[in-house]
Amino acid sequence: MVGVPGKYKGCNTCRARRVACDNGRPFCKKCTDYGRECGGYERETVFIVGTPDDKGRCSSHPPRNQQSSKKSKSSEVRPAEKLEFIATEPWQPAWLDVVSTSSAAGPHSLRFVALQTNLRSAIRNGSGPSRGNDVSLSLNRFTTLNANPTFNNEAFKLKSRCLIHLPPGSNSGLAVGGSSEGLCLFLYEQNSSAAYSNEPPWKSPAALADRIREPGPAAYQAFPAHHFYARVYRPSAIWSSLLNRQPTFLCSPEWTVVPWERHPRTPLDDLLDIVVLLPSIFSRADRTTPLEVSAPRRLKAKDLLSNCANIERQFDIWYSMMHQRYEESGSLPYWVADTMTSDGQVPFPDVFNFPSPLMGLVHVYYWAALVTFHQCIYSLLDIIFESGGGSSSDPSMDPEIPVGMDLQRYQPAQTRILAANVCRSLDFTLQTIEQPDLLAAPLCVVTDFYNRIGRYGEGEYERIWCAGFQGRLEAKGREVSSWLQEKKWIDIRQFG
Repeated sequence: MVGVPGKYKGCNTCRARRVACDNGRPFCKKCTDYGRECGGYERETVFIVGTPDDKGRCSSHPPRNQQSSKKSKSSEVRPAEKLEFIATEPWQPAWLDVVSTSSAAGPHSLRFVALQTNLRSAIRNGSGPSRGNDVSLSLNRFTTLNANPTFNNEAFKLKSRCLIHLPPGSNSGLAVGGSSEGLCLFLYEQNSSAAYSNEPPWKSPAALADRIREPGPAAYQAFPAHHFYARVYRPSAIWSSLLNRQPTFLCSPEWTVVPWERHPRTPLDDLLDIVVLLPSIFSRADRTTPLEVSAPRRLKAKDLLSNCANIERQFDIWYSMMHQRYEESGSLPYWVADTMTSDGQVPFPDVFNFPSPLMGLVHVYYWAALVTFHQCIYSLLDIIFESGGGSSSDPSMDPEIPVGMDLQRYQPAQTRILAANVCRSLDFTLQTIEQPDLLAAPLCVVTDFYNRIGRYGEGEYERIWCAGFQGRLEAKGREVSSWLQEKKWIDIRQFG
C-alpha cells in the first residue's frame, strides 16, 4: 500500500471549476486576475490498495476479471420487499372466519383474529434477516377492553396494525403438518368516548384529524382495509356512540353502502345499519327529558316515538328475513342447549346454542341493542303520559302513541327478558369467536340494566353472573394473547 499525490494538476479552485490552471505559485494567476480565492495546491494523499480479490489491481484501474465483482454484488444481503396480500376472487363476506389471499409467496388461507391492546408496548421489531417488516408480540400486559362510556368531549379514536402469520412451508401453499392456514391479526387500541360535532367534515377539527375517516368510505373496499372496517372499526365505533348516546358519522348512507360494493353483506352488517341510527335518537331523548312538563315537550317526545316506531319496524323486518332464510334451509337460528352438557349457571341455567359463531354474535348484538332501545322508548312514553297524554282507557289507542306500537313490549319485565337472552348467549359466543373484545359492549349494556333494577332490590344474581362472565372474558383474552405472542408476524398495514 503506497501513498502518492493525486494525479490531477492545478489549484483546487481551478480543478473544482474544471478549467485549465497556470499552476502559478503560491496562487495561480487565473484565480487572482478574476478576483477568485485560489484554493492552493494542498491535497490529501490517496491510498491505492491492491487486494488478492482484485488480483493485484489497484482501485484506480478496472479489474482484469468481472466475475469477482459480480460475485461480490450477489453476496450482498438485500432487504426483502414487503409482501402484499390480495384477497382472491370471488370475494367473500368480511365476517367469514377465513379469507383466501395470494401474495408473491403463493396462496394463503388466513383466519381472522382481533385483540384490543396497547400498541406501543405490544409490537416489537423482529431481528430476523429475512424481512425488515418482521415483528414479534409482547402481550403479557393484556387487559380486556373497558367499554364503559366516558360522556366527555373527546372524539372516538382507534388505531390498528394488521399483521400476518404464515405457517412453515406456506411458500408452496402447504404448511408442515398438512395445514396451510395462516392468521390475519388486527391489534387495535381505542378509547371509549364518542363526542360528536354536526359541522361539515371539512370544518370539524376532529374529522380532519381522524385518519380513518379522512380517506373516505371508498378506501375500505379491499383486503385488509375492508375487513378492518367491517370487523373492528365499525362495531367498536357504533357501540361507543351507543353507550355514550352521541351520534356518529357512520350513520350517513355512504358509510353503510360504499365499503360493501365489492364484498357480500352478512346479517350482522345489515343489523349494524339499523343499530347505527339509535345514538342520534338517544341524544335527542336526553335533550328532551330534562325539559319542563309542557305541551312542546310532549310534542318532541311524540316525534321521537314516531322515529322509534320506524326503527322498530326495520328491526322486525330484518329479524323476520333472517329467520326465513334459516327456515328455508331447514335449520334453527338458535336453540336451548342440553342441560346435561351445557355450562349454564344460576340464574341462567338454560343457555343458547347457535349454528355458527357469527349467528351467536348477531343475536347478542340484536338483543343488547334492543335493551338500550326499549329503555329509551319507555322513558319517552313516560314523558307523554306525565305531560297530560294517555287519557284514553286503552293507552295503545291514544292519538299521542304511534299506530301499531305495542306498549307492553317496552315494559321493564320484557326488557329484562331481552337482557337474560343476551346473558344466555354470551358463553357460547365467547367460546367460538376469536375476537373476545366484541362482547365487552353487550356485557356493559346488561350490567348497566341490572344495576338500574338493583335500585329496586332486584337483579342481584344477575349482577353476580355478569361479574363472573367478566372474569371469563378476561381469561379468554389472556389465552388468545398468549397464543398469539408465540408466533412470528409480518407487519403489512397500519390504520389510524
